[in-house]
Amino acid sequence: ERCGNATMSLAQASGALADVCEYVLERKQFGKPIAEFQAVQLKLAEMQMKVEAARLLIWRAASQAEEGLPSVLHSSTGKCFANTISREVTGDAMQLMGAYGYSKEFPMERRLRDAWGWGIAGGAIDIQKVNIAGAMLGRRFDQRR
Repeated sequence: ERCGNATMSLAQASGALADVCEYVLERKQFGKPIAEFQAVQLKLAEMQMKVEAARLLIWRAASQAEEGLPSVLHSSTGKCFANTISREVTGDAMQLMGAYGYSKEFPMERRLRDAWGWGIAGGAIDIQKVNIAGAMLGRRFDQRR
């Protein structure tokens, strides 16, 4: 479940990145595409790094499934990171698109909503952090006592 959830978050983030890359090449300010502005380039690079890091964490957790179930440590790490960066990347993409990103005429608004939803479904981000700490320390923490 964690790997599947993480993959859905990654899909929102990578889709948002692809959408915004297309947008920044078309949108013009001061007579040139906004992709020409360094601040936009830096934001795109940060988004790319996050997406690729999430992809590799998910791949590591999923590749362990060939030998059985993915470890709690790797599956929770992949889900937690993918959920977190999905919210960040879709938010950054929406910001780069301005009012168009917020409009329901473009998919970015739905991507941002879905990114937040995947961070709740299947164990919220903070629960994954508890799972990670427990796996690192070799114990399970009972949050109900």
